[in-house]
Amino acid sequence: MKQIAMNNVKIISSMFCALGILAGATMLPQCAEAAETNTPVTITLPVPYTKAGLTVMEALDRRRSTRQFADTELDDKQLAAILWAANGINRPESGKRVNPTTKGIYNIDVYAVMAKGIYKYAPATHTLEQVSPEDFRPLINEKQNFVHTAPLTLVFVSNPVPPKDPSRPVNPERQHANNCLVAGTMLQSVALTAVSEGLGTCVRGSIDREAFAKAARLVPEQRVLISQTIGVPAK
Repeated sequence: MKQIAMNNVKIISSMFCALGILAGATMLPQCAEAAETNTPVTITLPVPYTKAGLTVMEALDRRRSTRQFADTELDDKQLAAILWAANGINRPESGKRVNPTTKGIYNIDVYAVMAKGIYKYAPATHTLEQVSPEDFRPLINEKQNFVHTAPLTLVFVSNPVPPKDPSRPVNPERQHANNCLVAGTMLQSVALTAVSEGLGTCVRGSIDREAFAKAARLVPEQRVLISQTIGVPAK
């Protein structure tokens, strides 16, 4: 009788274990699905494909300013191409980037304003890191309604450059002029890449800098230079 009782205990234990495993198996997809519905904190971008698209001359010929955008999200390929053109690395062995800078100083950050939040582009990892989950698009500029539904607006932010020689402080006016020149090259790279991807762009100086600095958690020494709205042109 004891042997029979022990066998029954083993059978019942096995049944509970099986039920536990089955319950876990049914719960795992739900957890994964729930995680997928959350706003991603880090977006890993695909490697930009540089062997296709328009020629430089074709892209220059087709470049226009667009102020009417369809409410259509960019796909991963388009987003990766735009961010890489803005501030990506094209020489991994040295870490040098697509756009030229003064004295090789990379002190301009690119922020992506999208429906899912504000993200900072990380060139070294080719990723977007969320700094705010807020949909800041309607707050970029209250009067320019076309930016409220455009899928992407890039904001170019300069960082202070510490002097290499403390006895020779950096001239802030000269540094700001250099920052503006570098931002200009970044804007044009994005514009030409966007054309090649079938997208439109609009360079915009009108942005609520104070509101963006607060939303993106910038420090007082950082400076919002300019913005650029990107999306599918409305038909």
